[in-house]
Formats: sequence, structure tokens, C-alpha cells
Amino acid sequence: MSTNTWPETVSGMTWGWVGIRGTWTGPEADRSMEEMAKLGVNWVAIALSALQETPQSTEIPYRESPTVTDDQLRAAIRKAKSLELQVCLKPVVNVKIGTWRAHIGFFDEEVPGEPSWREWFASYGDFIKHYAGIAREEGCEMLCIGCEMVQSDKREAEWRSLIAEIRPIYDDGLLTYNCDKYQEGRVRWWDAVDIISSSGYYPIDDWEAQLDRIEEVVIRWNKPFFFMSSPTRSRRSACGSAHTTIAGHAWKRWIDSKI
Repeated sequence: MSTNTWPETVSGMTWGWVGIRGTWTGPEADRSMEEMAKLGVNWVAIALSALQETPQSTEIPYRESPTVTDDQLRAAIRKAKSLELQVCLKPVVNVKIGTWRAHIGFFDEEVPGEPSWREWFASYGDFIKHYAGIAREEGCEMLCIGCEMVQSDKREAEWRSLIAEIRPIYDDGLLTYNCDKYQEGRVRWWDAVDIISSSGYYPIDDWEAQLDRIEEVVIRWNKPFFFMSSPTRSRRSACGSAHTTIAGHAWKRWIDSKI
């Protein structure tokens, strides 16, 4: 599906992060989603993660613990659907030793005997295409193909090739990529997805300037945009600005299309 407009009014939250095996089913899990639905959300990002060992590992063992099982994932999607929520499935790769996934990276050019982008994208492709199949089978309205993979953003050819492989698998929903803060204008392959999304972790006193900057990106690519993630707790953030919003990961749809 490809679109330059998105007629949704989105009020969304992320559920399940980071997807620990054994925590997504049962009364407590059901109650958490039911309570979330009472807040008036109409979209939910069901977010799970797989763990690669280090930032330079090239294998993503997504079928292993602690990643939720496919049955647990399907149960969560079906629970969301029973609550009349639209679902964005958001599989994410994290690093087991705690390094932020933005630092997953390899040499620009392959070096014999060293881990490579080619090897990593092969494993990442298996990972994301597996969940693309589940997203299609369970009727998810959106699939997020990556989150804050800053070092990989410049690998335009690999991302375009992977998206071309995803499209026939997940052929009846919207594709987005969740870039990191300040990266909206640096991704060069937005035309390959349906919706631009980013993590809106900006100082509260700089929001208007950031929105103006992002608007230029949205106009340039003629795509809908929303913040997949934004500051959410009543606390002082790492950047020293106070944020007071609802608990959880709140979505804010900012612009449909300015064209």
C-alpha cells in the first residue's frame, strides 16, 4: 500500500515493550491493554525486541528467549483487535550488552574476516520478514520495519532492497520506519515507505523549531508523518527539560500531508 495522505486521527500508545517471553499473556497482560484502551487510544504499537550479542554481531536470534514467542505475539495482537484498536507491529533489535541499537554498525566497505553490513542485513531481513508475515496474517494495519538504527540509515541500497522484499509479504498495510531524533532529514529513502515516523525526544522549549524543520522534510518527500515515540513521564529528562504527558509511549500525529 502506498499513500501520500493518511486520513487517521491517531491517538496511540506502545504496549509490551520490550517483549519479555512469558509476560504477554494472562490476566495481568490483558488488564494492562484494557486499561490502556480506556485512555481513548485508537492505535497501539505492539513492540517486541530481539537481542543480538554486541553492536558488531551479525546474527539476530529472534526465536530464542527472552523474545516473546509467535503465539504470545499473536495473542497480543488479537487482544488489541478485540478492543477495536488498530495495530502497528514494531519488531526491534536491541543489543544484549546494553549498547543502544543506534550504534550497531560495521565498516563501510567489507574487509575479509570482519563482520559486515551484508551479513547483518541478511539476518535482519530474516527477522523483519518473519514478523511481516505475522503482521499480514493477523491483519495489522501497519508494520514498523526498524527503529532508531542510526548507523544503518545511510545504507540506502540495503534498506531499499529489504523493503522491496517485505512488500510482497506484507501487502495490505502501511510501512513506516521510526528514525531517531534529528535524523528525519538525513534518511534518503523515505519514498520507499508509506509514512515517515520518528522519535520526538526534543527539549520542550525547542518543539516549534523542530516541527518547522520536520515540516520541510515532510513537504519534500510528500509523505504523512507522526511521532512513533515521544517523551511521556512527569520527570526531568536527560536534556534538562520537564515533560508532562501520559504514561507510556504516546503517539502524536502532527501532519497529514502539506502537499
